Amino acid sequence: MKKYYYIGTDIGGTTFTSALYDHERNQIIKSEKEYISNYSSTLNLINGISNQINDITQNNLIAGIGLSCPGPLNSKKGLILHTPNLKFLRNCNIKNEIERRLNIPCKIENDANLFALGENFHYDIRDKVYLGITLGTGLGFGIVINGKLFTGGNGMAAEYGISPFNNSNWESFCSINWIENQVKDILGLNIDPERLNILATNGDVKAIKIWNKFGENLGMCLTHVVNMIDPNFISIGGGLSSAFILFKHSLEKILSTNCPSYNEHNIQIMESRLKEDAAMLGATLLFND
Repeated sequence: MKKYYYIGTDIGGTTFTSALYDHERNQIIKSEKEYISNYSSTLNLINGISNQINDITQNNLIAGIGLSCPGPLNSKKGLILHTPNLKFLRNCNIKNEIERRLNIPCKIENDANLFALGENFHYDIRDKVYLGITLGTGLGFGIVINGKLFTGGNGMAAEYGISPFNNSNWESFCSINWIENQVKDILGLNIDPERLNILATNGDVKAIKIWNKFGENLGMCLTHVVNMIDPNFISIGGGLSSAFILFKHSLEKILSTNCPSYNEHNIQIMESRLKEDAAMLGATLLFND
């Protein structure tokens, strides 16, 4: 019997990466990360994604390609809608485009949903409610209940990051953009979150203050979600999750003050170990063996 494999591709706001998995969902090989800024049009970007996928198939029999994409989207049609974080692929039927180029079945789903699904599979957590959060260019939420992805009645559940807050939305207060604006206002610098992480780790008081405030922002946002769905586990991924230790205390303080279940049932909140690999793993799980 021929062995079959899957491809998981994570398309973010700034980069895209693909990986090859066997039927047991062991990662075989992962591509280099490619930057969307290197592509000048929608057509070029889609061709770049297709080429990256094709390069790692290694002549294996591919049963399906799962695409992790920024929302909102129509996963049934394979259509990325008016996403705020990936302008080149707005209103693009990425499913059809990839299938046409590679002649392999393709499915798409919200990146935060697939992050949660991949994390849940990795930790083999069953009969529980699992909440996945991605912190990066945007703010994403994914919910897995008893091992199955919860997408709501119309496939667009957990889009809480775009919900209104303080004359904007939650994403504006819990994303890379907020961090970078704070760095400019408070430190007078133009540095990325990774550098801010280093400053705070080395004891810079102003850098520590920014991460504490970020934790408070995220905590207030999570208060609404935790009180609504009462998860057993919360996993945090995305680019900003590498600073989890720096905003963990202020985040947990807000949850402890405002979420009865967080205190009563010791809801576990942790930094993802898989990081972006979780979304790629989750993307392969869109296909049933």
